[in-house]
Amino acid sequence: MVASQWYMGKNMSVDVHACLVAALLYIGLSGAGQGSGEADGQERAVQVVLTNSHPEASFAVSPDVVSTSPPVLALSFPRVVNPSNTGFQISVYFSYRPVQKGSGAPLRTLVGTGSLYPADRPGGFVLRASKAFSTLTAATATDVRLVLEIQPLHHAAPWPPVEVTVAAPQWRQENRD
Repeated sequence: MVASQWYMGKNMSVDVHACLVAALLYIGLSGAGQGSGEADGQERAVQVVLTNSHPEASFAVSPDVVSTSPPVLALSFPRVVNPSNTGFQISVYFSYRPVQKGSGAPLRTLVGTGSLYPADRPGGFVLRASKAFSTLTAATATDVRLVLEIQPLHHAAPWPPVEVTVAAPQWRQENRD
């Protein structure tokens, strides 16, 4: 009886290890194709987080979006942590490299700014992107990113902790009825 218990215990240990290895391989392989929503292999961020200590984050903008130049940008903020209800604004830029300038520091063009009201609740806003896209087209832009930067509305006062989660940008065509 002791020998059979040892044999079952030994086989069970091997079986558990085999299951763990199989599960890890399955998770690794199933996640390998996810996150690469871009045809050119760039990873597409699902969301970014802005804080007063890390006030800037960005999303890659695919060449397809740049070439179609959708006129409307919708931004959604599904999570806001702002216990003191401090007013803030979010500035939105395109960061890009013009082809004729070669490799230098990226340039920026403002898409627009917006804020949430109340400042401690999730929400969103819509910006017109047409003018900023025309700047990108004129510059024959490459390496385009959508940059978001959070700033306090009152710069003189100390800024208490603020955390804003930004969902992936939604590019839209205008609805014309």
